[in-house]
Amino acid sequence: MVSVAFSFNAPAIQREMDAIGRQVLPRALAQQLDDTAFLVRDKVQQEIRRSVDRPRSSSLRPLQVTKAQWRDGDRMFASVDMQPAQANYLWFPITGQTRHPGDPGTARNDILSFSAQPTPFGGAFNKTSFKRLTARAGKEVVGRAALRSQRAAFRGPGAVPRSLKWVSASRNALFWGTVNGTTGLWQRPDRYSRAERDGIVGNVRSQPGHISTGGSRGGSPMPWTRRGSRLRQPLAFQSTVDTPVTIHHDAALTAGYGQAMTEANFIRVLQAKKTWWLNRP
Repeated sequence: MVSVAFSFNAPAIQREMDAIGRQVLPRALAQQLDDTAFLVRDKVQQEIRRSVDRPRSSSLRPLQVTKAQWRDGDRMFASVDMQPAQANYLWFPITGQTRHPGDPGTARNDILSFSAQPTPFGGAFNKTSFKRLTARAGKEVVGRAALRSQRAAFRGPGAVPRSLKWVSASRNALFWGTVNGTTGLWQRPDRYSRAERDGIVGNVRSQPGHISTGGSRGGSPMPWTRRGSRLRQPLAFQSTVDTPVTIHHDAALTAGYGQAMTEANFIRVLQAKKTWWLNRP
């Protein structure tokens, strides 16, 4: 009769399994959460770079990852967070919410929605151009008011002198107004000077067969506006702006989570942590 006996140290194995359960599994879970968080961060930042035209460094500032703490047990978590200024700036292209005056990137009373001279990064707000145009418009408002006062005080006979008319004092004048439903700062078309127009009209009158009616235009259809010149809009403003969704934040987040948070990845991480535990000094 042949007998073979097997034995094992059950208490020692139990202690080792308990140690693995207390040390290895929580570490593996924390590592899995961290791997997922960092991949989600990278996916979202790639989406921001893809969708933001010529982004500033503030919009590309890396999202902050808070790592999971393996000792937290059931309270363990990892998070991906934007900086407050970055979140305020990107909230609207992420959610598509309507922007109102006072929101980040807007003035208190209206929203600059268009500039004939955009910033080097794209968009409407060119600080230098904006200051120059609004300063010029402010001076013209003051100039108009001064001429208005002079016209009101004019007591001379006959018509008001041309020198007291704004059309004589300013060429290519700027004005605030609404044209065809668009509100903003407008620039009138280029106008001929009096001498230029009189010279053109004189040449027309001197042509053989020309008949003058003696009217204000001398029988000529010659306009004051320079040929080819049109009304221009340097700046446009709106009371609200519907922001299109250009940053697909949730899709990037879901893609990162789905790629990292898989059973195969967790088994790989768990095996690596177990190997580390068994081979630790």
